[in-house]
Amino acid sequence: MRLSLVLPFVMLIALLTGSLGVLWYWTGSKTISTLSQQLMHEMSERIGQAVQQHMRGAGAMLEVSFPQGLLPRPDIRDEMPDLRTRLWTATSLEDKPGGYVYYGNRAGQGIALLRKSATEAEVRLKTRAQDHRTYYRVSGIQATPEVLFTEKTLFDPRTRPWYRDALVQDRPIWTPVYIDFSAHDIVITQARRILAADGTPEGVVATDLFLAGLQRFMQQMPLPQGARAFILEADGALIAASDFDNIQQGADGKPQRVHAARSNDALLQALYPSLAPLFGTARAAGSSAGSDALLVQAGGQSVQVAYHHVTDRAGLDWMAVVAVPHDDMLAGIRSHIVLVVALGLLALGLALAIGWRIFGGVARDMRTLTHAVRRVGQGDIHTPIEVPRNDEIGELAHNFHHMRHSLFTDSLTGVNNRSALHHILNTLTQAPAAGQGRAPFALLFIDLNKFKLLNDRWGHDNGDLALAEVAQRMRRHLPGSDVLARLGGDEFVAVLPGVADDAQARQACRALLAAIVPPLTTLQGIPAGEEVSVGASMGYALYPRDGADGLSLLRHADTQMYLDKGAGREK
Repeated sequence: MRLSLVLPFVMLIALLTGSLGVLWYWTGSKTISTLSQQLMHEMSERIGQAVQQHMRGAGAMLEVSFPQGLLPRPDIRDEMPDLRTRLWTATSLEDKPGGYVYYGNRAGQGIALLRKSATEAEVRLKTRAQDHRTYYRVSGIQATPEVLFTEKTLFDPRTRPWYRDALVQDRPIWTPVYIDFSAHDIVITQARRILAADGTPEGVVATDLFLAGLQRFMQQMPLPQGARAFILEADGALIAASDFDNIQQGADGKPQRVHAARSNDALLQALYPSLAPLFGTARAAGSSAGSDALLVQAGGQSVQVAYHHVTDRAGLDWMAVVAVPHDDMLAGIRSHIVLVVALGLLALGLALAIGWRIFGGVARDMRTLTHAVRRVGQGDIHTPIEVPRNDEIGELAHNFHHMRHSLFTDSLTGVNNRSALHHILNTLTQAPAAGQGRAPFALLFIDLNKFKLLNDRWGHDNGDLALAEVAQRMRRHLPGSDVLARLGGDEFVAVLPGVADDAQARQACRALLAAIVPPLTTLQGIPAGEEVSVGASMGYALYPRDGADGLSLLRHADTQMYLDKGAGREK
């Protein structure tokens, strides 16, 4: 009988412990998967931003070397001082030595400047097509060149791929990536043709961009456990990777680039066939970059992949990829399940009373967190996260709250950022449920006046203080249900639910303008007795009258704002 009485309780506790373990695993896996996917998207976009920032310098160097509209001389000797000065200035844009800019014309003449240090450069010059290039050392932008040596081989810029390819394009172009064996680094060249006064090509200006900086960024980037990151070209050639080099030694002993299909990395080999068809889709759709996710089977396991497509007008077509095996993503959850089951079996009768309360609370909080994550994914970015715990789950909730705050809050002003605004507009404009009408709201587009004058006179630090003060003034004058977001620069957007007509919208504009125009109080270094203030131009749009989606509403309000600005307000 004793056994008969004890056995059911033991079985009940075992069943309860197993049920709690299953519930923990289900809720935890849902939460972790959702958070991991959002984090992976953020990382892939961060990599894409790093790529764009790294590549932007090449275009700036070409523009400084030969500004748009500047007419070249047929003979570079006629503009040598100005040309050398521009090349010196262009290579000064690099934050480290090694900047290289060169120009060749249809007469076969050429000049190149390689920056050695802050005060020294090497000039490579040929003034006649049949001449060999002469190398000079210059110790300053106006210093007299010192002859170093003359090349033994004949260099003709007109025969180079960068010259021939750029000469027939009406926009800057990127050449294929190649290996610089002396620097043991991969290099890409951007080139742009220069037109004569009659519109015919006179020459080509180009610059080399080393990509080691992207490799260092990838290897120093903090990634979740088990996660890996890559930057790939359309043909599968590797630009950078988080855990191995982008150059390997070939069978002949010479350095060669790593290609996804021929690499020794099983994950990279498995990912590329799924990614290859996606190249070119962003350009075909008319966008400069796009992000998405997919699930790939690699080595018998599922791999979650987030990618960010990076393109530009010069022909760049790369993809930033972050991949995490599904098992690694849920490794922490599985280890906790083992611990829960072990403690439940050892606690026996104590676990029957305490375990239900503890793990029931855990499941409830995990469901709360999962619900919050789902609501954020659906656009409700301000959904509350009430998980009053001080353990790992509480920390997870706190971290999610912090991550959400970082993703959707403008760090300078403390109001919502552009991403938050898009989420809010998508939620407000989504198709209503059957039998429900569209809830009206107003969208106010606010552009500060006199802000550039404030920046120029009192400095950018005071400009930041002014933006923060104006944002807080507007937020204090908006009801709790209204939303204020910083779109960028000195542009703000307010979303006013329930505002359905022009009179209410105009009244809201007047109220915000009244909050903006008083003298600013937080600026520093302003002489006593002098007042500094800004104004604002505003435009508004009413949903659904002026647009059925967020983009249409923003365009309409932006147009109205420019009409307001053109009506005579101070700029």
